[in-house]
Amino acid sequence: MKFALLGWSSQIAPLLRAISADSRHSFTIAAELPEESLGELLAAAPGIRVLQTWEELLVDTSAEVTLVAGDSDSIQTGARQLAGDGRSLALVPQASQGSAFIYELTLTHDDNRVPLAPVQNLPAHPLAAKLNDAIRRGELGQIMLLRIEHSFPAATKQAGVSGSYLTRDEVDGAMFHDVALLRFLGGNYNRITAVHSGSDTTGITQATVTLGGNELAEATWTARAGQPAWKLEVTGSAGSATMELDDGFEGSLTLNTTDSESGSTLQDDGSGIGTRQCAALEEALDDSANHWAEMTRAFETVEATHTSLRRRRTIDLFFETTSERSIFKSQMTAVGCGLIMLTLFGLVAFLLLGAFVDSNSRLQRNAEADNRVIPGTEFVAGTAQLNRTGLKHVSEISREVQQSAETIFVTPDAGDSDGELNDDRIASVVAELMKAGHVDGAAFVKIASVPHPATQLLLKFLRVLWIAPLILFLLLQSLLFVTRPSSNDAPPSQSE
Repeated sequence: MKFALLGWSSQIAPLLRAISADSRHSFTIAAELPEESLGELLAAAPGIRVLQTWEELLVDTSAEVTLVAGDSDSIQTGARQLAGDGRSLALVPQASQGSAFIYELTLTHDDNRVPLAPVQNLPAHPLAAKLNDAIRRGELGQIMLLRIEHSFPAATKQAGVSGSYLTRDEVDGAMFHDVALLRFLGGNYNRITAVHSGSDTTGITQATVTLGGNELAEATWTARAGQPAWKLEVTGSAGSATMELDDGFEGSLTLNTTDSESGSTLQDDGSGIGTRQCAALEEALDDSANHWAEMTRAFETVEATHTSLRRRRTIDLFFETTSERSIFKSQMTAVGCGLIMLTLFGLVAFLLLGAFVDSNSRLQRNAEADNRVIPGTEFVAGTAQLNRTGLKHVSEISREVQQSAETIFVTPDAGDSDGELNDDRIASVVAELMKAGHVDGAAFVKIASVPHPATQLLLKFLRVLWIAPLILFLLLQSLLFVTRPSSNDAPPSQSE
């Protein structure tokens, strides 16, 4: 199998040496390499052709699989383009790449079925494989606890801060590979609890992460600034194991079981990690979906620690319990949708009921819309004489009906039991129209029909009732702003 290399990471050197030493594989080209890595690259893969940019990898199709290492924007862009072009990728994962980059590649994999595989780090170590075999065979009994203690010097010195402190990025970078090993040995952990001593602004003195899952042994990870040291302790019902590694992956594995009086210790110089990485990579390329999904879980676990720190509680990776505020917002959304639907139904009910109980004809409703209804307030009280407002209104109506005869309505007086006053008012309006030139005014002036008082009250009530749910909904929305956290409240960086 022919490999290409995009970017560089010190973690990839053992794999490069293993691939170069295997007669079945070879390295052909490499791109986006820092100058300081060229010597180590040529020592690990002699004869490799070095290109300048990732665009040249798209042109050269000789490689079957491209190894991607690094987290720069250009390397991530190149990886996306290569995956989109259908090239198989083997990614050297690191926390700084971020889950967004991983999800983008996952979508590409789902779209065009391009093989994607992670390059294992700690799970590929020979001692980790032997420890895993011992756990699977039951030599340690039922596993009850896995604990990793990891100390390393801080990469950068923070200004104005004395002592050794770690940054969030340094903690995440170290945690990622250790979490992958804990998942490899312990199982599919889905509950995460994170605690940081110190803060992100002044520096982290110690970071502790606890992993849990249904019927799984508890796993804890602790990191602090100091001299390089890495130790894994496994406690079981029938024994225990201790695995220690240095920076060069050289270390030892000690197994203590109840069946043996003295523990057995295995030494390993780490030289076989590249061979195991190569074998694991071949397997991962054949079963791309499962291995890629497991690597994605490691990214999600690291990011879940950020949520745990912010919320100061245990986080469920797959079925996260929503916060009280989220529950409140969900309830508000449900109530709001219900109120809006009630408004819609109320409006429909008002229109339908109004069509039956409103005695006004279509002709009268059109007249009301065109202002051709003369109310009782435009007559002198108790008489048929038009007041000044009434005379002006009739004059305006007469001008509007010059072209066509439109019906004019006069609102009846409620106290006119025999109808004589109403007839006199019609006569007054007709007289004014005849003065304006409408000789046939008597033909289109009528008394308006007035609904029963109870019907009018019902219609008024319906007009308010159908809009009430919408008003209530708008009032409830103001509670979202009242319960919104203050922008001045910084998210907590230290868990209780």
